[in-house]
This record gives sequence, C-alpha cells and structure tokens, in this order.
Amino acid sequence: MDSIPHRDHTEAGGSRPAGQDCAPWSIAIFARNEMASLPRCLEALAAATAGAQAEVSLLLNGSTDGSEQAAPRLMREARLRGSVWSIPHADKSNAINQYLHRLRPEAGLHVFVDAYAAVKPDALRRLAARLVAEPLAMAAAAVPSSGRSAAALRADMLEYPGLHGSLFALRGSFVERLAASGLRLPLGLYRGDGLLGSFVMHDLDSASSPWRPPHIAVEPEASWTLQPLRPWSPADIRRHLRRLVQQGRGRLESGAIRHTIYPGQGRCGGFGALPERADSMILDWLAAVPEARPRLARDPFAALALRRIRRAAPPETSALEPRLVAAVPE
Repeated sequence: MDSIPHRDHTEAGGSRPAGQDCAPWSIAIFARNEMASLPRCLEALAAATAGAQAEVSLLLNGSTDGSEQAAPRLMREARLRGSVWSIPHADKSNAINQYLHRLRPEAGLHVFVDAYAAVKPDALRRLAARLVAEPLAMAAAAVPSSGRSAAALRADMLEYPGLHGSLFALRGSFVERLAASGLRLPLGLYRGDGLLGSFVMHDLDSASSPWRPPHIAVEPEASWTLQPLRPWSPADIRRHLRRLVQQGRGRLESGAIRHTIYPGQGRCGGFGALPERADSMILDWLAAVPEARPRLARDPFAALALRRIRRAAPPETSALEPRLVAAVPE
C-alpha cells in the first residue's frame, strides 16, 4: 500500500472548546532504527491508552534495521490501532511536518513520542487532564525521570516551560491552526521540539505575539523511561557520539533561528522567514555573523557538525514522502 488518504480536518477534535475533554487521542511515534526499543515503546503505549479512544501513527524515517517489516506485527500484538508509515530520508523534523500537514487523524489531543521512550502508564491521561485544567495552555509537556541529567532538566522545565521531544502533547485546536498557517519545521532541524515550543509560546507569530509561558503547561507527574546506554556496547558508543555531534548542531541551530525570526537579530521576519532547510539557515547565519563560527578547540562537536553541514547535499523530494506500510488492524 502506498497511497496517502486525504483527510478532512474541518471538524477535527481541535474545534472543541478548550475546556472540554481532549478525546480522542492521536499518538505520533517517531523512530529511526529503533527495532530494539520499539516493542517496549508500543507495550507501554498500550498500557497508557487502555480504555481510551486512541489512534497511533508510527513514522519510520530512514530505518534500515527491519522495523518496517516488524512494526505492523508489533502493533497488532500490543493491540494498538493505527498505521505504520515509512519515509526514506532520516529526518524527524520532516516526519513531524508530514504528520502535522498530511497524516494526522482528527483528534482533540496529539501526543508526540520518541520510539526509544516508554511512557509511564498514567502519562497520557495526566497530559490530557492538564490541558483540560489549563484553558490557556496549547501544549502539555512531560518531564524526564531517567538519565544522568534528568533531575536538572526536570527542574529547568518547571521554571522555564518548554517541550521535551521524547513526550509532549498539543491541543487539537492548536494543531489545526498550525496546519492552516502553513508553518513547517526546516528540514534537517535537530531541535524541532524546541521550535515547536516556540510556535506555541508565540501563538504562531513571533513577530507580534509576545512569549507567553502559560501556553505550555509542564506536568511534573507525566514522564517516560529510557533504556540506559551500555558503555561496553559499540552500538551505544556510536549512538552517544552521534548525539554529541547533534547537540553541537543544535547549538548552531539556536543561533540561526534567533537571527532569523527575532527583532534585532537579523532579518526579523518572524516564523515566516524560516527557510525550507535548516542547513541553509545555519550557513546564512554564519555568513552574516562570521564570529559565531564554532572553533574546533572550543566546541569540537559543533565544528564537526558544521563540517558535515557544508558537505551535505539536499535530500531528493521523493525521499521525503511517506509511504503507507500497513493499517492496523488490516
């Protein structure tokens, strides 16, 4: 199966008044070569959605580990209803764009989950309840509970609200407005959840709408767990090194985004000035602000990320397109 159904979102769950229940739920799972974690992720979601009206969209992007073949069976075994999609290009930001603008079902609550995370049994209900209780909030953020930096990140999120990419939820009405606005994450953006959080905080308009913390409600009792990295595992060592380089790239992205959208930082064109590709945004920023170029001695991972950016070729359009692998149940 390879056709993408056209969905009518004019009466989506997001049209409900903000104070009403956020059902039904749509859960978007993002995975790249997460075959080892996928069963655990799906089993946790099955427990977290028990008794709820929920539809799962599993988006595999750039996966080459056999998860495309196994995912439909794993979803059936977990008794989850939804669909499995495959995108050739490995890019979570593109996968998020595809979900928001093409694949999303009608829902009052859209939950975003990384496939390496196992949500806690009450996490989704706590996120939904928080949005019901906070009518000004357009997003509900979960907090980490495992990992060396979890405690510090948790405290930081409670003081400075934001979205963590492993688990968060958007109100349906906000998703409908976001899709209608045409806003997209730049392709290749590592910190897509951070930019989505900025979309929420600025109510989709960074040029005229002030930053409003009440737009994101951080729920300290909603969380997930991770399988810890094994220092003796070559695969986990490679994963950790990739993460360090990606974090270096994220530092470049933060400077480039501020330069692009905020007054006094550059073009100050708001979110509408975001380019199609994150790589071009970073290179344009460094051309305009050459002193921001990372130095190998001071930030080796950002310097390595920049080297990769300069060598990268834009993806083929066809590689960005989602293909329906299976509808579950079939």
